Amino acid sequence: MQRPARHFKPATRRYGSRTALAVITVLIAVTASMSCAHGSCAAAAKSSGSAIPEPLPTETAATPTVAELAAPGAEQQTSLASRMTLATEFAREQGAEVSIVIFDRLEGVRVTNGNDEPIDTASVSKLFIADDILFREQQGEFTLSEDEAALIDDMLRSSDDSAADLLWNRFGGNDIIDRITERYPLPSTSIGWNETWWETETTMSDMVSYYAALLDGSGGLQADQTAVVLSDIGDFTTTGADGYYQRFGIPDALTAESDIAVKQGWMCCIDDSWIHLSTGIAGDDHRYIIALGSRETAANYGGGDLGAEHARWTLTETATILFPDGRIDL
Repeated sequence: MQRPARHFKPATRRYGSRTALAVITVLIAVTASMSCAHGSCAAAAKSSGSAIPEPLPTETAATPTVAELAAPGAEQQTSLASRMTLATEFAREQGAEVSIVIFDRLEGVRVTNGNDEPIDTASVSKLFIADDILFREQQGEFTLSEDEAALIDDMLRSSDDSAADLLWNRFGGNDIIDRITERYPLPSTSIGWNETWWETETTMSDMVSYYAALLDGSGGLQADQTAVVLSDIGDFTTTGADGYYQRFGIPDALTAESDIAVKQGWMCCIDDSWIHLSTGIAGDDHRYIIALGSRETAANYGGGDLGAEHARWTLTETATILFPDGRIDL
């Protein structure tokens, strides 16, 4: 796994500005002028060695006119269904396929962009490691030492890989995933062919189901153990233990939302792609569950720092298109 450390922001206009109507109008105009299905979309610039890449396509988007802003039907483009389509198309323009699932626990409404392909969990599977260990302690199989409890905290808050390795090896390895998928259950989650925690496969639907069962107790964790997980992911650090910026996706997009708690995942290069997951909960009383997964080609910007930053930026902008006001509105 490759986890670059340097964080910098591309010099490009944000699709997800808070002037959502203007941005969406631009996106509609751009979409109308090109057909991704027929291969005529502008290709993302490629990097080689230390060469500076070409500007991203979004940088050349024209400022909308008053006539464009007042165009019939423009207001309807702010519906969630339209935003979901625009977000998916935007990500595809950047070389990424995204999976989006959002669940409103209060209303019982689940929405998706229709892509629920399995994806490697990367560090999101650390939730499963912690959950399994806490459940087994709850069942009286063992008592965690202070050091082991601290490893769980570090693994969830700062996504510490060394802590995950120690806990994975000490408490059952592959069997952890088997126990989790049976207890919750998670039908589309399984240990990967390489039998490592970071290559566990899941879907965004399964991740939403996991969080829902964690919160309502149907997954088996008692309230005090659930509180450990929620406290840790609510106290996530800006950078991971490896120095990787981990506010991409949900945290940087939901700037006006309350009580955000996330578990992020990232790695490269699986099938020559950057993997980024942003999963978690937001809102009063943990009302919303959000799971975003992105698989972005590393061919355009490489598997190093530049590729990492672009892949993070893509997922954050995707989330910002979904939530242009910085809060969840279904």
